[in-house]
Amino acid sequence: MNRNKRIGMWGFLIGLFTFMILPSLRVDASVNMSLSGESSVAPGGTVKYAIVLNNDNKDDLVNYFTTTVTFDSQVLTLTAIEPGTGWKGNTEGGSSGKTITYEKTSGDTGKFTVATLVFKVKSELKSNSATISLTVSKYRLKTDEEAPDAPTTDQSLDDMQKKLNIKSTDNTLSSLKVNSKSVEGFSSNKTEYDITVESDVSSAKIAATTNSSKATLKSGSGNRTVSLNYGANTFNVIVVSESGSEKTYKLNITREDTRSTDATLSSITVNGEPLKDFKSTTYKYTIKQYKASVADVVGIANDEKAKVAVNKSKTIVIGENTYTIVVTSEKGDTATYTLVINNVDNVINKKLKTLSVKGYNIEFDRNNNRYEITYNKNKFKNLHIYYTLMAESDEAYATMEPDINNDSTALSKLKVGDEITITVTGIDGESSEYTITVVKDNRISFFLVLELFLIVVVIAIIIVVAIKKKHPTNKGKKNSQYKTKVVVKEKKKEPASRSAVPIVEDERPKKKKRFSIYEDEYEEVEVEIEDDDDEYSTTKELTDEELNLK
Repeated sequence: MNRNKRIGMWGFLIGLFTFMILPSLRVDASVNMSLSGESSVAPGGTVKYAIVLNNDNKDDLVNYFTTTVTFDSQVLTLTAIEPGTGWKGNTEGGSSGKTITYEKTSGDTGKFTVATLVFKVKSELKSNSATISLTVSKYRLKTDEEAPDAPTTDQSLDDMQKKLNIKSTDNTLSSLKVNSKSVEGFSSNKTEYDITVESDVSSAKIAATTNSSKATLKSGSGNRTVSLNYGANTFNVIVVSESGSEKTYKLNITREDTRSTDATLSSITVNGEPLKDFKSTTYKYTIKQYKASVADVVGIANDEKAKVAVNKSKTIVIGENTYTIVVTSEKGDTATYTLVINNVDNVINKKLKTLSVKGYNIEFDRNNNRYEITYNKNKFKNLHIYYTLMAESDEAYATMEPDINNDSTALSKLKVGDEITITVTGIDGESSEYTITVVKDNRISFFLVLELFLIVVVIAIIIVVAIKKKHPTNKGKKNSQYKTKVVVKEKKKEPASRSAVPIVEDERPKKKKRFSIYEDEYEEVEVEIEDDDDEYSTTKELTDEELNLK
């Protein structure tokens, strides 16, 4: 027998042998096991794992299963075992290493759950993961009904292991910034902060970083740029841990409000003309216009950041026209000014009702437009002109040039020939003028005459006194003698009894005086003056030559 024939025979015999003994061994490698459940769970949570068998045999049913359950007891607790449909076995939990056995009368084919393991995750963890294992797992096929006495054998399954991730509970931040600047006093455990920004900061950029890479920032509450209102603003940063727990960090951002509250006007103009007597604190005005067709009302705010709105068009009609001017401050405060324009078409009187000048009587006549006042330095120190109008104050106004009533410099410069003009202007645009001219005073003053008279009298008295001192007289005595002392420069040696009678010319024309001189041995001599004029007297110190002593 050749070699090929021998190989073929042996193959036939081995195949026949296998065919004959295979049914009795009942080995079924088509059954496998899996452990199905969550791969992660939060501390304190519950997780379930189903023991699932997959029997691909259509004719043979699995009706018996046993396994040993081991797990990390520091993380997990086996609280219960739930049997699959129709399966019966131990349902109580237990510690790691617990063996469970389940049976089913009819058995199952296909994919089915034998039992479900229920675990409780401990809250206090020393690890962030756990391992669940199924070892020494076996199953058994149902006894063949045609051969009930045939022996059965438990079939082993591969060990099964499942790793359970324990979700992180870390929901804290490692940093928190506003506008790229770390929040002052930040700490992961501190959840509320008060921040103040300046008035011109209108937005804030919030940036947060979690401590755990598995934590997230809740949508809408994480990194973002927010608008800031003036005053208090509150924003939350919510951190969600991997396990789902949340922590809220609260940001109280106060935007300082230095905006102006000034909602006042500095002026109101109508067709370019400012309102007279306007005050920021007066909110209602009434003026008159003359046959106007438009009124361009403009309000100027005191604060350049305030907004001004005029609510009426420029077109006006005869009669009353009401305008409201709304001023809104930078901060939002508002104030409303009301302007009533009475558009008239009547004749405007542009004459003065009264006119007077302090210190003068000008005899005012409203139909006379020219007056004169005489220059007087003393009066001009307090010069003031008073006048009133025939027209109502809102129909006409008066101006004075130069305005001596209010300009002291103009008053001090006022001189002869100058004119003071008072112009009355009506709202119709027409005007009339009154002129007061400063003229020279040509009249002779009584007091000036009296003053000159007194000056003349005083001068005359002085002259008379001077004359009397020069020519003394003895009133009431004719041919009386007056004595005077005359100093003689040289002592005369003539006898004392000798005398001389010199003649001395008098100051008065054609008048002579006779002197009787009695000379003694001294240089001084006595001189007697003989004078027939009682009204004249004089005293004179004579020299030797004048005495003509011999």
